[in-house]
Order: sequence, then C-alpha cells, then structure tokens
Amino acid sequence: MVVKISPEQLSNLRALERDNYISSLHQIIIKHSPSLADDGGIKFHLIDAEQFVNENGFTDKKIKTEFLIMNAYEPGFYKTNTMQNWILNGTESPEREYVKYQQIRSNFLKRNSGVENE
Repeated sequence: MVVKISPEQLSNLRALERDNYISSLHQIIIKHSPSLADDGGIKFHLIDAEQFVNENGFTDKKIKTEFLIMNAYEPGFYKTNTMQNWILNGTESPEREYVKYQQIRSNFLKRNSGVENE
C-alpha cells in the first residue's frame, strides 16, 4: 500500500521534524549547561543556525548538530565578516570549511591550555 502525501503535508512533517530536533537539542544543552536555562534566545539561535547550515549545503548530521551547539554557546559566531568570509568563500564547501575552522580552534585551545595535541 502506497501512502500519498501532499506537498503541504510533507512541508508540515518537515517542520515538525525540525521543531522536534531543535527542542531535543535545546534540552540537551540545558541539561549540560543549566545556567543557560533562563536564556530565552537559545531556541532562536538554534533555529537561526539551522537555517544557515541548510542554506549552505551542510549534509552531515553530526557536523550540523555541532554547528548549532556552537551557536548556542557563541550566538552569531558565524555572522561576523571574518567567519562569513572563511566559511562561505573558502576553497572547499562551507561544511568542510567549518570543520577546518573547528580543527584549528581546537588545536589553538589545546596549545593555550597546556594540553598537548594528540
């Protein structure tokens, strides 16, 4: 049996899936960072970042989730001119450029905290 879904129903299902994803991610962030529980803007930041990753071709669910979490802790980090230039005008896809940024950031933080690179 084939179930037929109208474009409107499909759109509603996608919106519901997105809302559930954002709500779930929001709960995880609050669980691990209770101090953010009173920040009414977290969901907005997650939705905003999700729109950015979708518009810019991010396909890896794990990388998308990391990007959204990063934006919850550092709202709008990707909106600065420097980050926009890095992510959107790099030599690779925006998703890959973000991964490179995270690798460099991680190495920098390890060096400055005294932890040796692995």
